[in-house]
Amino acid sequence: MEKRSFVCGMITAFSECVAGGCKRLALSPPLTHEDYLQFREELCGIIEKHGLIHCHEENLDLPEEERFEWILIAAKQETIDEYLSIRAQGFNPARSLRPFYSVLSYDPEKAFSTGYDAYRDYFPE
Repeated sequence: MEKRSFVCGMITAFSECVAGGCKRLALSPPLTHEDYLQFREELCGIIEKHGLIHCHEENLDLPEEERFEWILIAAKQETIDEYLSIRAQGFNPARSLRPFYSVLSYDPEKAFSTGYDAYRDYFPE
């Protein structure tokens, strides 16, 4: 599958989950710096069409050969602030999502079928 199609599809599915209330925060698939620059406008447009906010994050605390970027997707700025507060404590979701579970919470009661379900199966943690 073409990378652009995959990333746009995941951003759409994640945005639907956040807009529908089954997730508080979603993280885009990891992006290289070049991919972020190339797809940024389109990805942010998808997020904004769902009435959501976004924040770009570079994982500069990782070794250079492991670095990537992603886009945080949330309905409220407070959720992004909560995520950034956890990051400021030295935690990195690229190493473990456990410290971020409260922010990345998934509520199956509010879930509906989207591409996110396939993504969760592909990345079990």
